[in-house]
Formats: sequence, C-alpha cells, structure tokens
Amino acid sequence: MRRSTHRALAITAAAAAISLAVPANSMATIAALPTWPANPNWQALVPAPASGDVRPVSVVRTHGSVTNPGALTGQSGGSTVLTVPSGGSPAIVVVDFGKEVGGNPFVTVSAASASSATLGVATSEALPFLTRGTNGLYSNDSGSAISFSVTGPRTYTGGLRGGFRFAAIQLSSPGTLTLSVAGVNFAAYRATPDKYQGFFISSDDQLNRIWYAGAYTAQLDMVPVGVASCFRVPVIFDGAKRDRAIWSGDLMITDPVALLSIGTNSVPYVKGSIDSIMNLQGTSGRLTSAVGFRGCGAFDYAVTYSAYSAIIAIQYYRYTGDTAYLTALRPKLEAAAAFHATRLDANGLVVTGDPDYWQTRQSGEVTEYSLAYYELLQNMIWLEGKVGTAARVTEYTNKANALRTAINARLFNASAGLYLHTDTRSNVFPLDANVNAVRLGVAPANRVSGILSFFQARWTAHGSQISQPSPSMADPGGHTIEPLNNTWELMARFAGDDTAGALNLMRRLWGVQVDPNSGFYTGTFWEFVGGNGLPTRGFDSLAHAWGAGPTQLLTESVLGATPVDPGYTTWQVKPHPSTLAWAQGQVPSPRGPLAVRWAQDTAGQFHLQVVAPAGTGGEVWVPLASATATSSPLTSGATFLRRSGTYDVYRVGAGTFEFSSTP
Repeated sequence: MRRSTHRALAITAAAAAISLAVPANSMATIAALPTWPANPNWQALVPAPASGDVRPVSVVRTHGSVTNPGALTGQSGGSTVLTVPSGGSPAIVVVDFGKEVGGNPFVTVSAASASSATLGVATSEALPFLTRGTNGLYSNDSGSAISFSVTGPRTYTGGLRGGFRFAAIQLSSPGTLTLSVAGVNFAAYRATPDKYQGFFISSDDQLNRIWYAGAYTAQLDMVPVGVASCFRVPVIFDGAKRDRAIWSGDLMITDPVALLSIGTNSVPYVKGSIDSIMNLQGTSGRLTSAVGFRGCGAFDYAVTYSAYSAIIAIQYYRYTGDTAYLTALRPKLEAAAAFHATRLDANGLVVTGDPDYWQTRQSGEVTEYSLAYYELLQNMIWLEGKVGTAARVTEYTNKANALRTAINARLFNASAGLYLHTDTRSNVFPLDANVNAVRLGVAPANRVSGILSFFQARWTAHGSQISQPSPSMADPGGHTIEPLNNTWELMARFAGDDTAGALNLMRRLWGVQVDPNSGFYTGTFWEFVGGNGLPTRGFDSLAHAWGAGPTQLLTESVLGATPVDPGYTTWQVKPHPSTLAWAQGQVPSPRGPLAVRWAQDTAGQFHLQVVAPAGTGGEVWVPLASATATSSPLTSGATFLRRSGTYDVYRVGAGTFEFSSTP
C-alpha cells in the first residue's frame, strides 16, 4: 500500500496541487537507498584522438623488404626502411590506427636512394576489405589509393580520406625509402572530453561503449569549413567515407546525437546542413533529399526525404530553443507541409512511386510514406504551437487526424494485426510501417503488443531484417539488416514500455559493433550489416550517421531526459531502468545542463536525482517496482501529480530534487 499522505494526494485533485514537505527522516532514507558512483570517469570512454596529428598504434603486417616497421608507431626507435630491388616485389607496411579516423594521410620521407620513387597509401575501414591485387599492391576499400611521386626528403600529404582505420604504405618502384613518420591530419570534428556538454554512463559497460561510439560516429561525419569543396559552411554528412553528402534521413538520427553529446559545439554544423537544404527548396515547396551527392546541388531522391528535411529543422529548435532561427524558417516549413498535402490520393493517403531509403521503387499507397507525412504534421503542430498560429495548429491537427484515420482504415490487416506494405500488397508487413505506426501513436494501444511481439519473434541473432517478400523492402545491395529501421524499432519498444526488448535489440545489432574483437571494429557505427551482424562489402560506410541512434535513446529513454518545450524550458525525466543498477548523465540546454542520476537494487528500491537549471521545470516520472509500490520526494519543492502505469509523476522547477520508490 502507498503511504497515506500520497494516497490522499492521488485521489483528491486539491491535494494534488500541494507542494510536498520533506519527510523528517529523509536523510536516513537517502542513506539506505541504492546510489550511483560519485564522479565516474566517463571521460575515459571518449574515443576522439587527443591530437589532430594522429599516428598509427600498431603494425598489422609487412610484405617485401621492410626494416624496423615499428618505428612508424613509436614501438621502436629510429626509422622504417622500405626497399624494392630491381624487378622485385613491393615493400609494404600495413598500419592500424586502432579506430576509425578521417583526414589527409601523410608520410615523412627522411632519405631516398633514387631521384624518383612511387610511394602509395591504400586505406580501408576494415582489414578484410583492404585487398591485395595480383601486382602485390593493396587497394582501397572504396575509391582510389593515394600515390606520391617521391623526389626527395620531405613530408608528402595525400588527398582526403574521410574514414578509415587501416593504411597500407607501399613502395612499388625500385630503390630504398627511409620513413620517419606516418599518420593522418585529422579533418573531422575532434571532440575531446572538454568538448562534451552532455554525457552518459551506467553500470553496463557495453551500453556505455555504444553511447560514445554513436557520438564519435556523428563527429566523424561533421565536416569543418574548407574540407568539402561544395560547402562554405560546416555541415554533417551521411558517412565519413561515403557518400560524404548531406542526407536529411541520416540527419534525423545524427543531429540529436550531436546536440545531446557536444551541445553548442555542434550547432554550426547542424544549422549549416539545414541551411544547405533550405536554400535549395523547390517552387513546389518540396525540400531536397540530399545536397552534395552527384554534384554540389540538390538531389531529389524521394518525397519522404522532403518530410525528413523539414523535421530536422524542427528537431533543432526542440533541443536549442533558437526561436529567431526557426521563426525565419517557418514559411519554408509550411510550404513543405503544403507540398506533402498535394501527394494525397482520393483516399487521403500518400502516393509517390519513389524509392525512399530502400533504394527500391515502392508503388501504391505505401504505409511508410503516409507515416512520414504524419510525422511531419505532428512536428508542425508542435512548432506552430510555439512560434506559429492557432489556425495552423488546427489545420495540421485536422490533417493529421484524417491521415491517421485513413491509415488505420485502409492499410491495416485486421486478421494479421499488422500494417501493410502498400494497399496492393495486403499480406506483406514491413518493419518500418509497423514500428513507426507504434512510435508515432498511429497504432491504437490495443495493437501495440501484437505488433512488437510479431517482429520480436522474427529477430535474427543480430537484429530485425530488412527483407520482406521481393520486391517489397528487398535491398538491391544484398544487405540483410539496416540500423535506421532498427532504431525506429527501439523507439517503438521504449514507447510501448518494452524496455527489456529495446535493450535486447540494441545489444544484438550494435553490441558486435563495439566489440574490439569482431574483426571489423571501427569504434563507430555501420551503414548496413549481413546476417552475421558484420559488414559485407568495402563500399559500405562503417561510420554512418543513421547508425548512431542508440546514443539518443540511451540518453532520452534509459537515462530519461527529454525536451518538452524548446530548449528544455520544460522537460521530462522518465527513466527506463530495465535491469541496470545505475545510470547518470546530463543533457545540454541553453540555460545549463539538466543532470539525472538514478540507481536501483534487487529489492525493488529506486533512487532518483534531478538537477535542473534556472528558468526550467518539468515532470519527473519515478519508476515503481510494482502496482503496490510507494514513492516519496526526498527534497522539498516537488508536487505530486498522478500515478501513470508503473510511474509516479511529480512536477518540479529549477534546483536539485531527489525521489525514492520502494516495493
């Protein structure tokens, strides 16, 4: 049973508005509760290089005549000597940087026996994709190798290689070269611990490594001014190696990750990417899918990406509270919403006949395409409520309601309990349509459990599969598992209170990616994987923006801190602890960090602390171990609001607040 004071608060509306006093025994209560470590060393998890002059950490192998290769890594003194006899085999040393890096590879030649020599550098994100040809030389995993014409002692610097872990330094012409240094001039955003304004750490080492791998993925995709010829502002690309273009679908995942981890340090990159898209808006209102792909201009790939392009601008406002910026963009966003309305058929559903992110053309009333428009409308309702007009809120609300009704009326198979791929394929049930119907609230509550159970029963050892009966959702590149729709599934599971399932799925797909012994480890997240959870071809990006989603979800769902109003002026803290013993972290806001710490024990006790910056307030959702559990505020200033499922909900303002719950 709950304590009598809280029972009264729960059942009387008047008492629910009373600010609860601190119990007399609060200090003793705190002492007896589970707690979190003081000052855990999250900084040690930050993967970025300490210096922009990055050196390899080990030698993988050599071929031909190579003397003292360890000198290139600092494992031995002196210099490395490569020698190719006349008519002989190339002299090659393959070095490992230990994790993904990006920039301009360089080699310092301190002596050369010939007036001219050919020295090459081939790079690869994974060692299996650094392949050796019949000429004895290695080739890049994607693109061409660097070739230096060595004419004497000096440092030779090659062109940009956006993402790689391994480099083969290879002398292919007769003669001897003495090398004193090899490395890379780092050319992505290098976020050392002092650049982090948000952080996450927990009792689970694997989840901790996942959080920082996602943050580092976003940073490797951040492109400073002067690095990419198409852009005069800092931007965020889809992949470090490729495509090296702005794709709005990727930015829907990576922008929140960047903002949650390095805060204002990422703002110029996020805004630069948004502006690059907005500046190319078509006269129809359509926003382009990509910029800098196949040329420096717009690339209109799919109508759904126009929705994503609008959503990323609204996301930015949600995290930063940059009202002036979004107010100026609002007419463009309204034009984009109006364009999407023109793609509705007579049944009120979106029909575009284009490929979306599957790279396979989808015909008819595709459920996922209508859901992308629905997500845009939901974001526009929120935006107009902050900086727009009541008339627009009503307009978008009516359109969203009509669209949700049409989706449920025409694109749901009641016998299967699942959403269809398209109206012409009533027995094909793709992952994206179903999990997005759940996470966006299109699926009624009584359908959620059945949908989530259906896909969990079909999980592979490494996540949810892309493939459905061909041609529906069949990836032409032969990929089996893709992180974007798995991230959407994580979101759906957290929204459906299936925290255990969400973390299970996260470990399946992303756990192997943070395993240094996987054979493909980069310290970053991958674009696609095969059925064994590993990359299948060197062309694919192994530091890819849309793979970084778990970082956002560990902060916003496991730790539990999310913005409700722009810039966290109003926020929510709702932890999803599962079986973790503790977690702590903070999110950056314009008014200062919002910090959250929580711990639980096996007896069902939960202890939560929230430190909110001045000028903010929000709801704190205190987890309960059971329906009969009780909660208590351990500090003054908290107002009990209600019980919601397995949470007690309190309202607080700025300051430090602690809560407990007991079985």
